[in-house]
Amino acid sequence: MPKRIVLTILVAVGALLAWVVWTGAVAFLRAPGMVADLERAGGLPLSPSDLPKSRVCALLAVDDPTFYLHQGIGLFDGPPGHTTITQAIGKGLFFNGFDPGFLRHRKIRLMVAAWAFDRRISKEMQLRVFLNRAYFGSMDERGVLGFPAAARAYFGKPLDRVSDREYLGLLAMLEAPSRYHVQRQPQANAERVARLEMRIKEACREGCFEGESPIPCPGSPSSH
Repeated sequence: MPKRIVLTILVAVGALLAWVVWTGAVAFLRAPGMVADLERAGGLPLSPSDLPKSRVCALLAVDDPTFYLHQGIGLFDGPPGHTTITQAIGKGLFFNGFDPGFLRHRKIRLMVAAWAFDRRISKEMQLRVFLNRAYFGSMDERGVLGFPAAARAYFGKPLDRVSDREYLGLLAMLEAPSRYHVQRQPQANAERVARLEMRIKEACREGCFEGESPIPCPGSPSSH
């Protein structure tokens, strides 16, 4: 291989590594301030403690079963390439529109940003940010962010008034809001809800877990 090509490759790899390190450093330094700004602006009204533990359990069972174990990346703690809750937060905070990019280089940057974010922000606060900033597609050409906004946009009522079935309909949207849109794609949403119910039941065979405390999932006798 000609030396010029080798040198070009080395320069490109070096530039990518520098970019990745820079992304991690920015995330590490800015994370506390960004979260504090959201809180001061009233952007984090819903706390995990405001939800029944069964609903927190269902969220984790569906979206990030190893949330309390991984360090933001979840590389060895879940399905290959899955997006952890921490990564989902990073998409909104550190990227202006996220796309994995050529050879998934932005996914690598996202993972590093998520690792740095996890170093600075507690798991409880991460859950709070996610509950208020998760992306639920659009309604009337406006983006819907957070569970409270999604409950009002799609069901016309506060989050604490939605049924378990409606709540699962929102969880179904998290993977792909357009594909599983609760209003525009009701059949696809309902089919995914059925799959999620099976996943939650599987997680509940020995109890769902928030940290080390076993908690019931929606539909189990002890959740009512």
